Amino acid sequence: MVERRWPVAELLVVPTRVQGDGAEAEICAAFRAIGRIAGLDVVIVGRGGGSKEDLWTFNSERVARAVAAAPVPVISAVGHETDVTLCDLVADYRAATPSAAAAAATPDRAEVLDHLAQVGARLGRAVAGRVDLAGQRVERSLDRLAGTMTLRVERHRHRLAALSGRLDALSPLKILERGYALARDAEDRLLTRVAQFPPGLAFRLRVSDGEVRARVAGP
Repeated sequence: MVERRWPVAELLVVPTRVQGDGAEAEICAAFRAIGRIAGLDVVIVGRGGGSKEDLWTFNSERVARAVAAAPVPVISAVGHETDVTLCDLVADYRAATPSAAAAAATPDRAEVLDHLAQVGARLGRAVAGRVDLAGQRVERSLDRLAGTMTLRVERHRHRLAALSGRLDALSPLKILERGYALARDAEDRLLTRVAQFPPGLAFRLRVSDGEVRARVAGP
């Protein structure tokens, strides 16, 4: 079994004054310096507890803007748990104490792996749910398409049946079935007038079930 090896964390401390004259400028300068450090993962800005006046530097607009503009996540751990500063509000994460900030910045390996496993399981369930939902939608769409195609085919079948009936009614054979006949001479010309039947003319008479050979009688 291959053992997973996690890289050893490197800690860089940038000391500054946290209260009194010049503290605000030093903290802002420290954040500008942080922006030039490559490979930095997280920044912890913090100090121990104190009075509101002692923590006032972390309520300044300049410090708050410097924290908000940091290129990496910032954990704020200023004062005790009950102390809340403007720096806490603009940071990416607020820790109750500096010790809690250090714990948040370096999570337990087992906890991280367990969290990743839970996230992976939730992601798998979400993907499976999406796939199942998409499959149901496709199935419903196919059912609707099949129903539409069946209806169209049925409509076309009825139209073809109606057209076939109309064509059948117009067929010459149907006319012959009603008692009519067609006369044709030896050259297969249709005879439709009395003048076309001179005495002695041989012709064929087409009736509904066949032909009858005939000849015009003399005067």
